[in-house]
Amino acid sequence: MKKGLIKVSAICASALICAAALTGCGNDGGKLVMGTNAAFPPFEFTTSEGLVGEFDGIDVAIASEIASDMGKELEVADMDFDGLIAAVSTGKVDMVAAGMTATDGRRKNVDFSDTYFLASQVMVVAADNTDITKADDLKNDKKVGVVLGYTGDNIVTDDLQIPEDKITRANRGLDVVQEVKNGKLDAVVIDSATGKALAEKNGLKVVEDPDAFETEEYAIAVKKGNTELLDKINATLAELKASGKIDELAVKYNQ
Repeated sequence: MKKGLIKVSAICASALICAAALTGCGNDGGKLVMGTNAAFPPFEFTTSEGLVGEFDGIDVAIASEIASDMGKELEVADMDFDGLIAAVSTGKVDMVAAGMTATDGRRKNVDFSDTYFLASQVMVVAADNTDITKADDLKNDKKVGVVLGYTGDNIVTDDLQIPEDKITRANRGLDVVQEVKNGKLDAVVIDSATGKALAEKNGLKVVEDPDAFETEEYAIAVKKGNTELLDKINATLAELKASGKIDELAVKYNQ
């Protein structure tokens, strides 16, 4: 299977109006609040002139289409990734679009939209690193960085069982990748598209291991039971897929 960002049968079409009274469908009747962690390029990041204020990326572009179809203004709430599920569950935000993998564990707390991207995990290492060619090499007394709450955190902790004193956790991928660049970490395990973007920007390289890292499905999360908003999100996703817009976004933001 091709690794990295794999365009998938993304999904969605036009969505309409979400009543302000709907649970989790807007703290303001005219706004759709998207929760995210804006340190996950190319899906969400900050820049001087973003699509929505300082925020830009694939997820921001998709969320903008959803908001537009609903006749609403998109508002982006930036927070730690580890707090996103709680934020949407309590109504602090209407939905979470954050390159989030739809796992069974998360499904216990939120409802997910249809899948809009497929990805996998990769390892980011120094450009001259020859010690790490597969995931199991991380067990050889390597110092590994992950982002708190990301899939890479679970893999390193539960699957590879790296000792806690060898794991560094941060709230942003950029922070742990910088530690690889500075020689303080041997590797970072992170989602493929983001790993490749950060590696290229920092003069590092990506190591893939298709035998160790399974394909993941990115989806948008809403408060459990909020089927009306979920249906509208899925409608817009279907339209974006049919028009080829999500494929276009993948190309645009991965250049």
